[in-house]
Amino acid sequence: MRHSVPSSRAGRLCHSTHMAQLSGLALCLFLVAAPAGAHVTIAAKGVEAGKTSSFVLKIPHGCGGAATTGLRVAVPAVLSDIAPKDKAGWTATVTPAAAGAGDRAKPAQIAWTGGTIAASDHAEFTFTAKVAADAKGRIYVPIVQQCGDVAERWIEIPAKPGASEPEKPAPAFDVRP
Repeated sequence: MRHSVPSSRAGRLCHSTHMAQLSGLALCLFLVAAPAGAHVTIAAKGVEAGKTSSFVLKIPHGCGGAATTGLRVAVPAVLSDIAPKDKAGWTATVTPAAAGAGDRAKPAQIAWTGGTIAASDHAEFTFTAKVAADAKGRIYVPIVQQCGDVAERWIEIPAKPGASEPEKPAPAFDVRP
């Protein structure tokens, strides 16, 4: 596409104003779209097999403009002795893992309910857990973020190491031997 710059002073001013408006529009579109790409993450530094660690879930925003009203965490089987930290205005409940074989076993779950975080605000939820002595590598923690009647399911796990990141990735942490 070829742009010609007008030769008159008024024409140059209109062209400059038009370009500034387009730049402003592009910036607005970027800022509006940026939060949608932000993922729920988990911060867990120095996680070692056989040790108790602290895990911080970072919620960057609400769901499609709605406030966050709940959070459910499917706790991986390699974590035990789960203890959620208090968060003002929220109630944390731990549901133990249900017995079963293979895929039929239901993981333990932490649910935070009763609070509200504005759609544009970020929040952190913390828990501690003991890491199994034989745990190793990358561990995924599926999370469902509830926003009223809407749920954001951060549960997708890459098909194989090195695969591209899924659209709604489950947060993950690495275990050191």
